[in-house]
Amino acid sequence: MSFEIKLAWRYFRSRRKYLVRFTSLIAVIGIAAGVASLIAANAISKGFSDEMKSKVLNNTSHITIYNESETVISDWQIIARNVEKIENVENFQPTSYESAVISSDANSSYGILRVSGVRSSEFRIQNSNKLEIFVSIGKELAEKLELKIGDEAKIITLEDENTPINSNVFVGDIFETGLYEYDATWIFVDKVNYLRLKKSDKFTPKVFSVAVKNIYEADKTADLIRKNLGGDFKVLDWQEANKPLFAALSLERKVAAVIILLIILLAVLNITTTLSLLVNERKADIAILRACGAKMKSIVAVFLFEGIILSLTGIFAGMILGLAICFSGNYFKIISLSKQVYSLEYIPFNVDFISVLTIAAAAFLLSLTAVSYPAFKSSKIKPLENLRN
Repeated sequence: MSFEIKLAWRYFRSRRKYLVRFTSLIAVIGIAAGVASLIAANAISKGFSDEMKSKVLNNTSHITIYNESETVISDWQIIARNVEKIENVENFQPTSYESAVISSDANSSYGILRVSGVRSSEFRIQNSNKLEIFVSIGKELAEKLELKIGDEAKIITLEDENTPINSNVFVGDIFETGLYEYDATWIFVDKVNYLRLKKSDKFTPKVFSVAVKNIYEADKTADLIRKNLGGDFKVLDWQEANKPLFAALSLERKVAAVIILLIILLAVLNITTTLSLLVNERKADIAILRACGAKMKSIVAVFLFEGIILSLTGIFAGMILGLAICFSGNYFKIISLSKQVYSLEYIPFNVDFISVLTIAAAAFLLSLTAVSYPAFKSSKIKPLENLRN
């Protein structure tokens, strides 16, 4: 180990004047608090974004296809064959969305009726009847209407703009997606029960749901589908459909990072003050070292290393504190939200270790910039003048 590092370590451990000790402590605490805050804020932001993305992808189509000029699409089998040939397409499902009103003896509510596979239930298997209509409703909707599996409800849909259809249905299943809007409004029904509900013998879809193998290439797959089907069809991938949401989340994450980096910058400026006081305190030592033949770069290195030790102490403490906050936040689930406002009931702390290292590196670079000036200033001290004084 070079004498510069040894001397810097000795200075770091030695007793100092009260003001220097105080500014050193404030600098370390400030850096630690800034790094911990940035790690925690980044983990919260990532957790919220990941949860929203996961819930959206698990419960909505990767790609949605519909015809703006037609209410229903009669030749959908031809479309299905064309789309299924496209690379990255995993599944093609004809479906339909329409507004409905569902009511029970306790209450009534707006709902969105969607044609899909309804989850099987013991009640539905044991009590299936060709005249009965079974639906699957969200957990929040079931609680609002005070319905449970096996209960009967009424659904009102429209055959056209002016003709309502009243149907008695049975709750075959109650699902939970984790997103309040879906759990409070969605009503799933399979094709057979949908035809019973609409009193029809032929299913004509209004929308197509496409699942892809690689969700991050959904936009490219959507372009291929758009070229294949022509201009009459509207093709919307999940990224484009949720663009405002994910753009807002990304902006919030960046703004939070900039604000907390400014806090870290203010903290590392305390290191500049601390080192300046240390240089002033060690004038006699610097003069003796210079008189003994120490080079200017060695003097600079001593104070540079001492500033780096201070910075690394704060950064390491901040990383430990930040990770501890994230672990505790996940263990105790401390961030609970109103489902009606934020859609999610709980936000996890999703720690990205690459981001943690990036935060530590950014804090270190800021600290290194802060310690450079007082370290170089130490080399300007005149040894003879200070020894004489």
